[in-house]
Parts: sequence; structure tokens; C-alpha cells
Amino acid sequence: MVALTAAAVFGAAAGCKVFLAPDRPDFIGIAQRERNQQSVVGAFASDFVVAWRTATATQRDNLSRFITLPEQGLALPSTPAAVITAPQVGPVLEMGTLGDTELYTAVISVNERPYASAQPTRSFYQVPVSVWNRQPRALDFPAQINDPGPGADFALAYRHALGPQSPVFAVVAGFIRTYLTATTGLDRYVVAGAPLRPIGGYQSAVVSTAAADRSVPEAPQPGEQLHIRATVIAQTSQFATVNLVYPLTIENSGGTWMVAAIDLIPQVGGHSEPDPVAKPQN
Repeated sequence: MVALTAAAVFGAAAGCKVFLAPDRPDFIGIAQRERNQQSVVGAFASDFVVAWRTATATQRDNLSRFITLPEQGLALPSTPAAVITAPQVGPVLEMGTLGDTELYTAVISVNERPYASAQPTRSFYQVPVSVWNRQPRALDFPAQINDPGPGADFALAYRHALGPQSPVFAVVAGFIRTYLTATTGLDRYVVAGAPLRPIGGYQSAVVSTAAADRSVPEAPQPGEQLHIRATVIAQTSQFATVNLVYPLTIENSGGTWMVAAIDLIPQVGGHSEPDPVAKPQN
């Protein structure tokens, strides 16, 4: 009876553990570890590509830091094959595991010049990397691959042009001018509490065009919002012209339109289809 009672108690406890309070994976910890691992792999692959593209016959042993060199078949030039600058880490993808070793592939892009004064060419290399006991090592030498391509264009959703006579245009123009040229006065154009502070430093900043994602209502409700795209021509302290574009959210506050935020991305048309860009021919 004692044994049966104990078994029932422990069985019930196990059931509660499984169904009522199951163990949950540490998703945050796993994601953090993976990001850290990818950073290590990307940095290693970037260093490998630079060392490999600039190695000479007298620097052959320097590559052994990244990969075990073949006894024969690795011909290196007497002078660096290219001048390499601006290495950047692209996608780093996990490709599976081999026992306790994790396998990755990393894409590294660099500016290449045959000599220092030549025009640079952006080149892309794919590097296979293993990570064993937190130690990265190249599985093989890099392979040069295509660039990602030019992508696609999308139609933006700002179809209602605003003229200088529009009160919304005046608010946007005042905000841009103050935001880029002044150090005070921005509160006249910004919703209270918005995390916007003037940049200053420009000689001038003029809104050349502005458009909204919908028509400006004649009697807006309190808190009603519009999305505005403003193209700006600014001049630096050295009188150099800079073209800027600001996607803005404006909000009706107490009967007055004011800037609530600089949007992170512009508004894209809801029915906009991607328009692939033709790759220029060399």
C-alpha cells in the first residue's frame, strides 16, 4: 500500500510537471548565443578573406591561422593580388551540426583594387566555417559569388501633393528648418513628449516637395494622424548641398497639426507590387 501510494503521488507530480508546468526552452539565451556565435563566425570569415586576397608567397604561413594549408597546389603571388578595403559581413547562416561541431556559411564583401589608385570593385565571397569548442576554423577556401542583385522598387503611398499654402506644409517646413538648422524652438512644431531634438549644424534647410498618404481632412479629430513625405534641400556649414527625405507622422493636437515622429520607413502602397530592377550590363 505504501509503495502504491508513493507511486501515485510521484506519478501525479510528474503529470503536473509535464502538463501544467512544462520546461520551456530558454529562447532568449539560445538567440543570444546564436547571435554571438554568428558574430564570431562573421569576424573570422572577414579576416580570412582579407588575409587570403592579400597573401603573398612569403606570407603563406599566415593563412594557417584560418585553414590547414595543402602541402602542394596553393600558388600565391609575389606581390598582393589586390588592394582590399571596407570588408563587410553579410549573411551568416547555420548549416547544421557534425557531432559537437556547428557548421556555418558566411558571405563577406570587400572593395577590391588591382592597385591603390584604381577604381574599386565590390566583390562577394562565400566562406564555409566550422565552430568546435567555440573555436572557428575554415572548412575550405573562399568562393567568389554573385552580388545580391539590385532588388525591386515599390510605389510609395504619398499620392496627395501638398502646396505651400497648406497648413500641413507650413508645419512640416517649419519643423525641417528648425530640426536641421537651429538649437531651440522645435517645440513649436513637435507633439509634446515626442523624442525629437534638433540636430542643427546646417546653414539652411528647405522643403522642396511634400505629399500625404491621404487627403488632409477639413475637420480633423483630436489625435488624428497623417503620414507625410518631405523632400529637403539642405546646405552644410561649407555650403555643400545635401538632399534628404523625411517620412513623417503628423498628429492633430488641439486643432493644430504637429510632428509626432520621423517614421522608420516610408509608407508603401497597400497594393504595390515589387518592380524588379534590371541588373546593369557590364
